[in-house]
Amino acid sequence: MLPTTSTSSLHQIAVAAPHPTKTSPQPPYHALVANRQVDTRNFVNHLHNALERNKIRAFLDQSLERGLEIAPAINEVIEQSRSAIVVISQTFASSPWCLDELDKILDCKEKKGQLVFLIFMDVDPREMREQSGSFTWIGQSEKGFGQENADKVRRWRDALRKAGNLTGWSLGNRLEAEFIQYVVEKISRRLSCSYTSLFAFHSVALDSQVQALFSLLRLEVEEVRILGISGTRGIGDPFANILSDGVSEFSNDIHVVTNFMRSKLHNMRVLLVFDDVEGLLDPLCRLIKAINLGLGSRVILIPQQEETLSGLRGEIFKVRSLNDDQALELFSWNAFCERYPKSDYKMLSNCFTSFSKGLPLVLTLMGSFLNGKSIKEWQRAFDQLKEIPQGKVHEIPRIVINGLEANERMIFLDIACFLNGYDKEEIIKSLNQCGVLANSGIEILAQKSLVYIDENNKIWMHDLIQEMGRRIVIQECPNNPSKRSRIWHHEDALQVVRQNSGTKAIEGIKLDKIDVQDLILHANSFKKMKKLRLFMMADHVLDCGPAGHLSEKLQAHFARNGGIMLAFWEVLVKRISKFWSRGA
Repeated sequence: MLPTTSTSSLHQIAVAAPHPTKTSPQPPYHALVANRQVDTRNFVNHLHNALERNKIRAFLDQSLERGLEIAPAINEVIEQSRSAIVVISQTFASSPWCLDELDKILDCKEKKGQLVFLIFMDVDPREMREQSGSFTWIGQSEKGFGQENADKVRRWRDALRKAGNLTGWSLGNRLEAEFIQYVVEKISRRLSCSYTSLFAFHSVALDSQVQALFSLLRLEVEEVRILGISGTRGIGDPFANILSDGVSEFSNDIHVVTNFMRSKLHNMRVLLVFDDVEGLLDPLCRLIKAINLGLGSRVILIPQQEETLSGLRGEIFKVRSLNDDQALELFSWNAFCERYPKSDYKMLSNCFTSFSKGLPLVLTLMGSFLNGKSIKEWQRAFDQLKEIPQGKVHEIPRIVINGLEANERMIFLDIACFLNGYDKEEIIKSLNQCGVLANSGIEILAQKSLVYIDENNKIWMHDLIQEMGRRIVIQECPNNPSKRSRIWHHEDALQVVRQNSGTKAIEGIKLDKIDVQDLILHANSFKKMKKLRLFMMADHVLDCGPAGHLSEKLQAHFARNGGIMLAFWEVLVKRISKFWSRGA
């Protein structure tokens, strides 16, 4: 094994030597740049460099020999690219090659929802629409261009008219460098929308829910108040892991936990959020009373099941699912980067949103999954959707997972079982060493909203998606962990190691605590794991962060619940902080 060092939360990962794996194709380009080289070469080179600096992977066709038809390879790049940037210049319409590219690009726009960005270089879009000026002689740069190409010319003229009706950017008298930077920033924002993730979202119906919860908190009342939140499964994991880690560290001694929290929070006005409180309602209420919080403090309890709050003496806030209009809007932002669905897709969009039951996670996942796909692909996905049993709405993400290529599926399961919340660069370094195309694979998972990369460069996965990924692994062999590809439960892993029951099915295994001599004593078990790629050892460390506000670790735990929930809390906490800062 090749050890990798780490100074952050990945702790220790050993990576086995690479195994021969099938090479996955390169992911689609973010953008293809189409242009008439003879009069835009310098501008386009500067544009291409600016795109690359902004981490937009762009394909620039620099073919020197161009004929009457574009090469099949260019056709393929156009079809696979997420967007196309077309630079229209004075001689653009005289090139059959450029006109063929434009025709193909607009075809992909109509059929697959591809984004198209137009840049006009000393060109009036009206001339494109009217086929006047430099657009009068279409496709005439090639000698021998005869009547037999009349059908092509009609298609090209139609493409130019359509492009002339699209919104674009004109260089005009602006400085080229400033213009390029402006254009690249606009393109980057639009592409970010098309790669929407659990955090890159549109806050549909968010403000009204925040306002309703804020009102129930009644911050003007100088007393400690407890509020329960019920609603859709997966609404939040802000404090659950911190609390459970603490209980584990202190040998499940509630008195030690109480003393610890009393020393940190005694007489302080704080906002505390406890998630996943099944079976803990009474102990938590006693704990809250025992630590003697300061007047004005608020405590929020979030269970997985609404019935858990039945005995709570306090307000209960019911989180509402999105209504039909709100669901369609959120779905459309993810599927089309627009507020409403495209006309050809409207009926299918309504079908998908009706299946979602107003769940933002499902709407985001399905919208991202369908982004850029043809109507036929949408129909096939909907046929799969209809096979999901009634009431099993949380099974919908399985459609997205089942559509992953082998490389992306491997990375998805590694994150779900081991690496949720770890540093992106460490994950890439570790997985690349064992023959996995981690960089491109993670990007594709983010595009499909299966993972999110936060501002601290950590990778997060929603707990429901993580649970589904782990369930997929368990189903490989429900009754025998040693025959599964990944083992993450400490007791299962310890049993496999100590019973010398390792098998060639195991690709990754994680042990929380085990003596090194114990590992050496049972080394033969690892010899049987012929496909082992990841070996992890990690100790849980209690870290509640500074008292009185949401710590960095608490914010990190919010990340597991998706962008909508994080934004919900951020807005709420800002309101509470503003209220408290007035000296109320």
